[in-house]
Amino acid sequence: MWCCSLISFMKTPQFKKYIKKGFTLIELMVVIAILATLGSIAYGPIMDHMNDGDRQKASTNMKSIFTLLQQFKMDNGTFPCDATGDRLQEDNADRDFGELKGDHSNAYFRQLFFKNGVESEKPFFAKVSAPGLQILAEGDEKLANGQALRPGENAMSYVLLPDPQDDNVKVAVSRSNVPLVMCSLYPSKTPYAGDKILIDMSSFKGHFFVLTGDGAVADHEKNIEESPDNDMYGVVRANKDIFPENKRGRATGKDHLVLTPEG
Repeated sequence: MWCCSLISFMKTPQFKKYIKKGFTLIELMVVIAILATLGSIAYGPIMDHMNDGDRQKASTNMKSIFTLLQQFKMDNGTFPCDATGDRLQEDNADRDFGELKGDHSNAYFRQLFFKNGVESEKPFFAKVSAPGLQILAEGDEKLANGQALRPGENAMSYVLLPDPQDDNVKVAVSRSNVPLVMCSLYPSKTPYAGDKILIDMSSFKGHFFVLTGDGAVADHEKNIEESPDNDMYGVVRANKDIFPENKRGRATGKDHLVLTPEG
C-alpha cells in the first residue's frame, strides 16, 4: 500500500515542483547514507544465500565419498589406513597414483581409486579458499603418473587413529558415530589432534561439515566460534565436542588424528 501512496504523491504538483527545485547537497548525502546502510544490512544475507550452493555441493560430495569408503571397506575389511596403503603399494607401482599414506588426507583418499570403476576426483571437491588451500574448480580426471588428487584437488579432511602399539602408524576409525571426513578445516602441515582443530571461517562463513561412520552429514555451525587470535579460523565451542564420548564417558577427540588436505 505504501508503494501506491508513494506513486500517488509523486504525481502531485507539490512533488513535481520539488523535483524542479532540485536536491540540496545535504539531501543527497542523506540519501547516500541511507543506501549505504541498507546495503550493509543486506550484504550478509545475500552472501550467505550465494554460498548455499557451495555448501550443498560439499555436503553432497561427502555422501559420495562415504559410498566409496564403504565399497573400499567391503573389499579390504577396513577404511583406508597405513596397512591398506602398504598392501596396495605393489599395485601402485603400475598405476602410480602417488603417495598412499602420510600426513595429508589426499594420500589416503588415493587408495579409493584402486576400486574398479572409481575414476573421478569430483567427489573430493568443495569450493574452499582458505589461506594455503585454494580449490575453486573440480579436479580433472588425470589419475596416473602421480596426478591423482594433487595438491589443490582435494578439499576433504580424513580422520584416523594412532596405532596403540606404534604412534607412527595410523589405523582406521571403526565406530559408526565417530567423524570420518570433515570439511572445511584450516590447513595444517601435520595432523590435528581431534580435540584441537581449527575451522576455516572464510570459505563457508562458519559452516563446518562432518561425515560420521554411519553415513550421516551434519553441519556443526552452531558449535563453532571465531578464534580470539585470528578471524580467519574458528574453534569448537567449549563443551561442544565434535567427537563422542566412549563407554566410560571420556572425551575421545584427542585420541583421533585429523588430516587436512594438501594445499
